[in-house]
Amino acid sequence: MAVLGFLLVAVLLVLSPMMWLRPSREEFSRERLRQHAKHNGGELNFAKPPLSQPDVALLGYRLRYPGTAPGSDFVLVRNRVASEALETATAQWRWRQAPLPSLDESRLELLKAWLETLPADVLVVESHEHTLCVWWQETMELSRFEREWPAWLAMRDVLAGSGKRAELPSQPR
Repeated sequence: MAVLGFLLVAVLLVLSPMMWLRPSREEFSRERLRQHAKHNGGELNFAKPPLSQPDVALLGYRLRYPGTAPGSDFVLVRNRVASEALETATAQWRWRQAPLPSLDESRLELLKAWLETLPADVLVVESHEHTLCVWWQETMELSRFEREWPAWLAMRDVLAGSGKRAELPSQPR
């Protein structure tokens, strides 16, 4: 009986570290979101987000613009993490950097409408020549994310071509 008890304790000691290594529900959920994004045209950005609060952990979900249709440069920050000194973009968002070049009225209205549909844990949206990046804490359920991902792709498509176009080399005369 003592040998059986000793074996049981030994097995539990061997298995307990494995339980610590097992991903939590939140980690498993985040991994499923990431896999969906990567398999459907997105990339992950593990760089430091453009946010001045270092204690907020965010991951960027990046969507590439077509090479022939660069995006405008801008950064939007959600009000609750933005400085009051920043210009208001919508009721929930502020411009950390206004679009350069400026967005035409229809693109700007579509962007503002899309911002209002984003989950509350999206804190930064930035666009540069090559990518649109959404910085968030990944708390959305996968089923909702799968439904909303096409809107993220559509927003990328709306913004494509809003940036500076590369100059064509001049032809010799």
